[in-house]
Amino acid sequence: MNGSVFVDTSVLVRLFDDDEPDRQAAARAVIGVVPGEEAGPALVLSAQVLAEFTDVATTRLVRPLPMVTARRALADLAELHVVPFDADLVLAAADTAEEHDLSIRDALVVEAAASSGCSRLLTEAIPHGTMVRGVAVEDPVHPDSTP
Repeated sequence: MNGSVFVDTSVLVRLFDDDEPDRQAAARAVIGVVPGEEAGPALVLSAQVLAEFTDVATTRLVRPLPMVTARRALADLAELHVVPFDADLVLAAADTAEEHDLSIRDALVVEAAASSGCSRLLTEAIPHGTMVRGVAVEDPVHPDSTP
């Protein structure tokens, strides 16, 4: 999956966050494909990201999504390449968290991206421009981000 892009929860949630229009537009620019244009890189996420997306989108937004809407989005997202959440991933993430001073949650995302061969990680949780385990971290709102 060389050249694939891993999408973190923070970016997925922004797709539905009408209270943050600049971040929503940035997320849509990197996730969406304009009709008639060539498809962008393959998008990858993890089972952890799917679960977190559902929780955040339905309980933590200023205007939470109804579960029926979140469930439809979840079904669409599940069609992408989804990295499974298993003990090996957690063990690798524990090492990455310690080595790079990351939370275990952020390290799990990095490990899922690295293990699936992604070259980029779209997230708001880790500083833009960070390179971890061969994965370049990008915040879609940052001026230097690649759409």
